[in-house]
Amino acid sequence: METSTTKVWGTSYGLIGDLVMSLPVLTYFEKKYPGSYKYFVIQKKCSQAAPLFINHPLIDKIVITEDWGKFGEAEIVLHESCDVKTPLIQRHDDSKWFNKRNQVIETARLAGVPDIEEHLTDEELYPELNLWFPVGELTGAHQAYSKSFDEHKLTDVHYTIAIWPFANYTNNPNRSPNRRWWKILIESLIDLGYIVHHYGHMNEPTISSNPAYHKFTHYSFFEQIRRSLASKKCIGTDSRYMWVIGAYSHPSINLITRWIGGHTENPMALAPVNKNGIDLYDDELSMMDHSLIIEAL
Repeated sequence: METSTTKVWGTSYGLIGDLVMSLPVLTYFEKKYPGSYKYFVIQKKCSQAAPLFINHPLIDKIVITEDWGKFGEAEIVLHESCDVKTPLIQRHDDSKWFNKRNQVIETARLAGVPDIEEHLTDEELYPELNLWFPVGELTGAHQAYSKSFDEHKLTDVHYTIAIWPFANYTNNPNRSPNRRWWKILIESLIDLGYIVHHYGHMNEPTISSNPAYHKFTHYSFFEQIRRSLASKKCIGTDSRYMWVIGAYSHPSINLITRWIGGHTENPMALAPVNKNGIDLYDDELSMMDHSLIIEAL
């Protein structure tokens, strides 16, 4: 006797951070529809992040949209063919949601799952990505067809600190410490013997001229993530980058503030979820005491 498999339109978001935040929704659907076939839809403008979701145990098929920032005809047809659908367009039903819950819970609500906390354990509410790729740098020639990856040992880069300094492509100065603040921190880290690797958007400014500071913002998004996961610790703000780093449970320091209008309660609502993360809060990040970061290392 043949049995049909429930097809689930898992989640579909236009921001990388939101895609990561939505991963617990897949766990929710797996519990509700065991063995279901789940589509994970990524808008083309976020396609550089698609490799991060390869081998996720609850994603059966990654779908990249035809159009840059919206759903094409093929995706709409696929959406209609699914037995279980999350909304194509998500809207907040509470404009001040951040005063009450974190982004993982709110993302689930946007996906039509208002009761996710009732069905998932605290552990299952952590977004998790599968580290299917090696991290760090390869010594010698990078040969794609070598018989064994062991022939190219990973360089020991655990004396590095990876920084992701600016959220929102540097467009919101209230969301990240300013350049001067970062320069002071970089010099402090270098004085302690660390090498500092700067990751982020290609248009971010060069912060330091110290030879122990290296900027890699010209690398691909995936390559930046791969390299930063080899650092001793990542330091950054509530950005898509730190949400990805958090989903790998990489040791991190999240610099958190309340930058959305009307955010008066629940100050850590915007903090990237990370089992091995430390959240540091300040009303004005550019005034945060650098010693707090040094102590958290």
